[in-house]
Order: sequence, then C-alpha cells, then structure tokens
Amino acid sequence: MTLTAWQQLLDTATSVPGVRGAVLVSIDDGLVIAESAMDILPTAEVAALAAAIVQRTLRVSAAASQRPPRSVRVSGDAGTLMAFVADGPLWLVAVADPAAELGRLRLLLGDVAAALR
Repeated sequence: MTLTAWQQLLDTATSVPGVRGAVLVSIDDGLVIAESAMDILPTAEVAALAAAIVQRTLRVSAAASQRPPRSVRVSGDAGTLMAFVADGPLWLVAVADPAAELGRLRLLLGDVAAALR
C-alpha cells in the first residue's frame, strides 16, 4: 500500500467528530509511519505511548496464554486512545475527545485497520 492510500484511510478515520487525529504506528519502535492529525496533537508522543501500551498488552496476553488482542482502548478524563492492529507491527491509533462517538469510531477504525492489511 502506498503512503497516499494510507493517508486517505487516516483522513477517513479523522472524519468522526471529536477525533483529534489518527496515526499509523510501528509498534516495534513507536515511530509514526503516517498521520492525519490536528496541529496541537503531538503525534510522536502518541505513537510512543501507543507502542508502549500495545507491547505491554501483548506481553500480558502471552503470559496468560491468550490470543493477542486485535485492539486496545485506554480512556481518561481528557479523552480516549484506541489502537487496532493493521498489518504486522503496524497499528492504527486514534485519539478522541471525551465527547466523541466512540462506538462509531471503533467500527470505523476496525474497517480502516482491515483495509490497511
């Protein structure tokens, strides 16, 4: 898949009202591969945080002899981070405001992540 195609899919993910940005992240090293985000969203920091959370979740599921998760969600007072496995070490990560439609975002991210495979 080309960078332009990735960019179009990320733009689709950010079309949900309240989504601050979407980032394609290499979970192995926490690097941003592609992004579509508001200027105020520190995408490099989001990528590093998402990589750490996903790596920890993968280790926990392996230690518990469970299948690896296909998605991870972390919510707090300031918003929600959702991550979906895309292709190998690549994960699609979105950051949303507390008022965002998380159900709609979850469905859309699942579709976009599947298209990235």
